[in-house]
Amino acid sequence: MATWRISNYYKKEAVESQFWTKGDLVIIKNEGFRWGTWECESEERPDIDLNNEHGYELLNSEYSWDMIEMDDGCWLDWSWDDGMNEAERDRIMQLWEENYFEGLESDGWSNNETEHWIYGPIKLVNVDTGEEYIGDV
Repeated sequence: MATWRISNYYKKEAVESQFWTKGDLVIIKNEGFRWGTWECESEERPDIDLNNEHGYELLNSEYSWDMIEMDDGCWLDWSWDDGMNEAERDRIMQLWEENYFEGLESDGWSNNETEHWIYGPIKLVNVDTGEEYIGDV
């Protein structure tokens, strides 16, 4: 069994998307990181497209990728439910800025799903042998 490490080749191409729900409302917190690294164990080299034209979702793949780190957060963006007016958006942003996760949770929001994505070329390394595979750069 070999250990495989996957990461984004270009900086600012690792993204964590958190889906927060309250009743029928859903908001999404997308945070970009300069670098992200995950590992899995597999008998064979993971069969993934290293050119990665449409993004690769690590937590919803046929491999059991464990996050090692997402490093150096560099941007944050929110996607809002269509049913939310600007005043409600501002109120939620204030909750986030004052108490982050606890602010949203104290207002009844739950983080029910999280996705990790890599965009652009992927770097895949066999940790045991040091062999590297990289998409078109």
